[in-house]
Amino acid sequence: MFFSILFLLSIFLLQPFHSSAIPFVSKQEDNFAIYHSINYTVSNDGKVQSRPKRVAIVGAGASGSAAAFFLKRAARTVEARLGVEEGSRLGEIVVFEKEGYVGGRTTTIHPHSDPRLRAQELGGSIFVESNRNMMKGVEYFNLTLINPDMAESGIGIWDGEKFLFKTSASSWIDSAKALWRYGPLSPYRTKSAVAKLVSNFLKLYDPSYLSQRGPVGSISDLAEDLGLGNEYTTRTGEDWAKNVVGVNQKWLGEIWEGSTRVNYASDMDHIHALGAGVSMATGGASQVEGGNWQIFTGMLDDSKAKVHLGTEVSEIIPLDSKNSPQFIVRSNKTQLNDDEPFDAVFFAAPWHSSPISKKLAANFVSPIPHQPYVRLHVTYFTTTQPHPLPSFFGLSEDSYIPNAILTSGLTSRIQSIPPPRFQSISWHGEVLPGSGEYAVKIFSLTRLSDRFIHKLIGEEPGWLVRKEWDSYPKLKTTSSYAPVEPIKGLHYLAAQEAWISTMETQTVSGREAVARLVNEWWGLGLGECENGDSWDWTCSN
Repeated sequence: MFFSILFLLSIFLLQPFHSSAIPFVSKQEDNFAIYHSINYTVSNDGKVQSRPKRVAIVGAGASGSAAAFFLKRAARTVEARLGVEEGSRLGEIVVFEKEGYVGGRTTTIHPHSDPRLRAQELGGSIFVESNRNMMKGVEYFNLTLINPDMAESGIGIWDGEKFLFKTSASSWIDSAKALWRYGPLSPYRTKSAVAKLVSNFLKLYDPSYLSQRGPVGSISDLAEDLGLGNEYTTRTGEDWAKNVVGVNQKWLGEIWEGSTRVNYASDMDHIHALGAGVSMATGGASQVEGGNWQIFTGMLDDSKAKVHLGTEVSEIIPLDSKNSPQFIVRSNKTQLNDDEPFDAVFFAAPWHSSPISKKLAANFVSPIPHQPYVRLHVTYFTTTQPHPLPSFFGLSEDSYIPNAILTSGLTSRIQSIPPPRFQSISWHGEVLPGSGEYAVKIFSLTRLSDRFIHKLIGEEPGWLVRKEWDSYPKLKTTSSYAPVEPIKGLHYLAAQEAWISTMETQTVSGREAVARLVNEWWGLGLGECENGDSWDWTCSN
């Protein structure tokens, strides 16, 4: 039985740098409950609240922006139910962001610093149709989706010495080659295993499920309740793929590992099974014209938060409060420092790599364990070459070379030879239609020299940018996570990072933290659908 090369290409489809990788599920398969309007109530504490709550958010990336957005929506819902003035239950939301832009690890650059040229995603690159929050953000903020322009002339798997597999423009030839090399069972079994994983994950958007589950107090509880806990996170991707999914060695080490190396810079024996599964969950890939960061800017604008860019939080000071927790937040901008306390703080950044004073940790009920991150080198440049030079790979000038190249470390592990020098290389289309100048993006774990680039394209790049940063967490096998609320009133949004990390799951992390808080303050629940809408977007039309 032949399988379509379209499926193979959907698996190969690059999701560079922390993509939101949850595959497409059609509307026909969407069996979420649709609620009739119910007369929901507000808790007594919400009814007698004497003053508006004040909230601080540290970090304006995906999770921090989502927290501001969902918190404001929750407050509007409560105020509407009570028939009180907007702002009477929630006052200021103040966001502190140390960088000069919104989006965190989702940011864009323009070739030659020319805004007329197509924006290139330096961070979170693509998301797919079933990424519910990201897709709703596109519609809600009136943004435009575009094709990522990747792998248009095929994909190759490189092991550092040779190409293990290549696709081209001929689908039937590619199908035959893929069937011959990998057989029909491995892709079929992979598709089935990933579909099960996705089905469980999509419960996070089901109002019926969420209303019954309610707020959760730990990442372990969230993961286990979804059926995506220790079964996936305590074993490696290699072990799961081989012994549970039942794929063959070539498929595991070439197709699957190519995906984990581009998505999380990890080989299959160094990533947990959930991360491996998410890396294979592709379909309907898109990005926002002008940059995905616009979704998060839209969220902050909608929340009416006071956003302070270029502002580094130096200290969070808990106050002795008899009734409820309160905090003072200090930053490097003295004009912003005041003694008006915050009733809650959302910490939307990795704790240990943050420059904040760690004195607060002495008050933690549960410590935040150190979470290692991948130090990724992103090399972006432009060239007049439409694809890599064959000579770079030791091939003759007339050899066909795809314009998207993934890598495998399997040969390196078996033969004890050096691994490929890069994780992936991808041509991203022309920077301006008809210009003949192409944008190229390379992921690697070390700095790539000018000589490397020249050998790849045979010329000096027209424009070159190098970026080194902690791109995403190392998804090592684990059964424990950071506390979601290490001290009462301080909500740690990066606690979810060791479980799974994408743009979409970061928005879910922000929503889940808000759910805990608004349930405590006002008795507001998840999945409370009123007139076809809900504060958490699970019922929104």
